[in-house]
Amino acid sequence: MTRPASDRGLTLLELVAVLAIFALVAVMGLQALSGMMRARDRLTEADERAAALARGLTLLREDLKSAAAMPFWPPDALDPDPALLDLTGPEGRFALTTAGRGVLPEVQAAGQARVIWRHDREADRLTRQIWPVLRPASDQALAPETTVFEQVAGLRLRAYAGLEEGWVADWGQPDLALRPALPKAISVEIESITYGPLRIVVAYP
Repeated sequence: MTRPASDRGLTLLELVAVLAIFALVAVMGLQALSGMMRARDRLTEADERAAALARGLTLLREDLKSAAAMPFWPPDALDPDPALLDLTGPEGRFALTTAGRGVLPEVQAAGQARVIWRHDREADRLTRQIWPVLRPASDQALAPETTVFEQVAGLRLRAYAGLEEGWVADWGQPDLALRPALPKAISVEIESITYGPLRIVVAYP
């Protein structure tokens, strides 16, 4: 007796076609999931870079806002360094004295420090280094350099000397015009390979 056509199972060809459709759907789903994971990783990396950039700019701004008109005496030096020393042109660095920063209770410090920002031109990075006191007894007091910004192509500082001179470079270098310890304002520009020019301007009373 012949069975009705409705009772027949799938033929081999139909089964292969169904499996092929399932495999195609699975591959499409895997590709979509992989794309979402890659997008998530890119967003996470972008968020981390943005957070690191914000922390670095905040640190630089706080250093500039804390600038104080006090000289710094390097170990064994006969003459002090000025409160602000701009060497971004020849050496890619600048140094400034800071004061009024918070100090932990058990730390033997007066809230005054010498901060050095340096552009490592070979490694394309911007580093920060600190002398925790203004009259260190030896070079051992100098803290190690820490990297604040990566992918940096340039560093430039300009100081505002007033209406007559305007914005000038080389503030604090010897054999230049006699000026006060601090300018009326400081402008620091970082040439970021990733974000382009980043500029911070801080004025002083």
